[in-house]
Amino acid sequence: METTETRRRHRRGLLIALGAAVTAVALALGMGATAYAATLFSDDFEDGNATGWTASGGSWSVATDGSRVYRQSGTSSDARSIAGTTSWSNYSVQATVKPTAFNGSNRFVALLARVQSSTSYYYLALRSNNTVELKRLAGGSSTTLDTASVSVSVGTTYTLRLDVNGSSLRGYVNDTLLAEGTDSQYATGRIGVATFNASANFDNVLVSSGGADPTPTPTNPTPTPTTPTPTPPGNPGGNVADGWASVNAWGQNGTTGGAGGPTVTVTSASQFITEAASAGPKIIQVNGMIALPGPMHEVSSDKTIVGVGANSGFTGGGLNIGLPIDNAITAPPANAVHNVILRNLNFRDWADDAVNVQMFSHHIWVDHNTWTTGADGGVDVKRGSSYVTISYNHADGTDKNMLLGHDDGNAAQDVGRLKVSYHHNFFDNTNQRNPRVRFGDQVHVYSNYYLNTGNYGVAATEDSGVIVEGNYFEGVDDPYHLGEASSGDGRLVARNNCFVGSGTGQTGGSVTDPPYPYTIGTACDTKATVLAQAGVGKVGAPGGPTNPPTTPPATTPPPTTPPATTPPPTSGPQTGLIGWATQNGGTTGGAGGQTVTVTDGQALADALESSSPLTIRVQGSLSLPDTMNDVRSNKTVLGVGSNATLDNGLNVSSATNVIIRNLTFRGWDDDAINVQGSRNVWIDHNTFDGGYDGAVDVKRESDFVTVSWNRVTNHTKSMLLGHDDGHTADIGHLRVTYHHNWFDGSRERHPRVRFGDPVHVFNNYYFGADYGVASTMGAGVLVEGNYFENVTRPTAVGYAESDPGDLVQRNNVFVNSGAPESAGDVAAVPYSYAMDAANSVKSIVTAGAGAGRINP
Repeated sequence: METTETRRRHRRGLLIALGAAVTAVALALGMGATAYAATLFSDDFEDGNATGWTASGGSWSVATDGSRVYRQSGTSSDARSIAGTTSWSNYSVQATVKPTAFNGSNRFVALLARVQSSTSYYYLALRSNNTVELKRLAGGSSTTLDTASVSVSVGTTYTLRLDVNGSSLRGYVNDTLLAEGTDSQYATGRIGVATFNASANFDNVLVSSGGADPTPTPTNPTPTPTTPTPTPPGNPGGNVADGWASVNAWGQNGTTGGAGGPTVTVTSASQFITEAASAGPKIIQVNGMIALPGPMHEVSSDKTIVGVGANSGFTGGGLNIGLPIDNAITAPPANAVHNVILRNLNFRDWADDAVNVQMFSHHIWVDHNTWTTGADGGVDVKRGSSYVTISYNHADGTDKNMLLGHDDGNAAQDVGRLKVSYHHNFFDNTNQRNPRVRFGDQVHVYSNYYLNTGNYGVAATEDSGVIVEGNYFEGVDDPYHLGEASSGDGRLVARNNCFVGSGTGQTGGSVTDPPYPYTIGTACDTKATVLAQAGVGKVGAPGGPTNPPTTPPATTPPPTTPPATTPPPTSGPQTGLIGWATQNGGTTGGAGGQTVTVTDGQALADALESSSPLTIRVQGSLSLPDTMNDVRSNKTVLGVGSNATLDNGLNVSSATNVIIRNLTFRGWDDDAINVQGSRNVWIDHNTFDGGYDGAVDVKRESDFVTVSWNRVTNHTKSMLLGHDDGHTADIGHLRVTYHHNWFDGSRERHPRVRFGDPVHVFNNYYFGADYGVASTMGAGVLVEGNYFENVTRPTAVGYAESDPGDLVQRNNVFVNSGAPESAGDVAAVPYSYAMDAANSVKSIVTAGAGAGRINP
């Protein structure tokens, strides 16, 4: 077994309309969502030839790189090689790809699907500018469907996978979903590999039917990939067990608990102990906190135990679901405890375990409970137990949280069993065992929120097989690993997890997907979902209606293009420089020069025109001598405190390397800041409070500019990008990033873009505007993760007399706003950036934007 340590990326999922659409998706999942994958084609080139492949361009041969590989050694043009049949429709194509040289910038190696010809197909490209792109090539003209950041280096081997299923396209790098889109131009076609001004080695090409995970020898059903559909916050879902507890096995069809039996309400320990151990189906409602006298109390088959309200449950003792321990029993006995549901219960100060499931107990659902601390485990599952789902629970400060598998010597009972799903649980400052797995295979840990788990999150040991996907790890030094203490390694596959202030997970081996349908939401939205839904008080009694909180979700129409994978959201204001101003050598302002403090306008004007690098600290309210005051290269202009104010504008003209921060501009007579013919400019944490013309205008071939964390208020014309429709010299320039700005009642130009491509507009808060962002004159603008409130026209393609540009909008929130416009595609930005969730942007930006929010 090969062990790899990887830091997993994540992506933000597709936001879709809720309500009826959610119901439709749920129905679709319940009807035949399971599929079997079959191998359509494979080639590891160990036969020493490339029979079945048709090459065009480049120089192709079978060569040796440890093992035999399919090598393309030319770097002077594009090259591709095609295989398979034209009738293939829904499938996954996977290959290992090792770039060996890039001839220039922005070159790529790629995997192809649904190939029509040498100029028409879908492809997943690894680019030398550290991006992965999902694209469509039609007659030699490419359209970007999605992009994401990923480290790409020569000499490193990557596993690429491209799934095509109907109109759904998904691209994976090293088993992590990074790019996805929808497109219906090609329904069938061959597969292939390709390079563009690059050389590479390709190997282990595998095509599997169904668009599911390619597996060389599929022996278990795998779920058909489903479109990620985040559940609305506050809605815990239906009163039906899912995951492993829903699978028909061992003579039990799903998990129904006490359904069909009488309902009783208990208020004392003696009542509860009697009813829980009684024969036959029964729904037991626990009313209030019951102090149990002994360490563990038996629960018999066909029981639903549910707390009433948010303050019911047990103290002092725990629940045992299972026959007495007998090591001689190594197969499920006919009288094994089965079909038990525990929901909406509090567990506190237990003397042994809060819940123990043992001795081949099966079809157990532990859901929407809260437990704190006790002597041993929160929920332990062991000794051959299986078909268990543990969901939507809140484990609060528990040390030994969830053990799966008794000990390293219990293989006789546990191998082939211990099939458990853990999903949407809140592991809140738990220390370890979230879970700790021995022997169990196809253990499924998904969509959980891990906060400050002190020792580790998930451990896979003793040849167990664990899938860890769609989880949110925050403040977790060791999210998941192989082996634990004296236990041998297990197998662990991690994919689509979100990491915030967390360490690197350890993975190794392969694990077959579980056989049941399930929906993975966006990993970086998992925190909000779990916090809203997990624990007691969030669900009604089984068999009755669910009564979720009535918090309305933000009105968010579907994005017009698939969202990109972005790094995890940050937990507070990002005060460092990011975006286009980090490129072209970066922006440092007056660093390395002297620092001066000015208290009058003339002194500031003189310092701005100095030929030397300077950091200029502006103190107090200053009246500048001119309407526009020139700023020369290598300057940092910083307001001191929250009251540094200028009454006229700064003109950054034919300058490079300028930083302007923490100033208030009020009542200017031309522009507050004008940037023209300049490069590497950072405008950050300023307030623009009413003036004549633009707040921040960038034009006339300026480039590599970041405009961040500013507030524009009491103003109309906010931010122009591009001088006029006739200034075509701007083509190839005007690369600007606008992020975390607060457009507070300003009417237009946020920004109004001509020619610039790509322009990046993310995580801004727009309030009360006539229009938000306009893309004109062939510009390319990416608008993502913004919050539009009371904006008549959030995004515009073309404006006034200006011709349209391209605009991609995704993952934006629209509240009481018009429909967004979009068109075309936009190139990927070359820098890394952390993007906050759009529904948090309003609070984040209003708390952090404008002057007086930093202490430079």
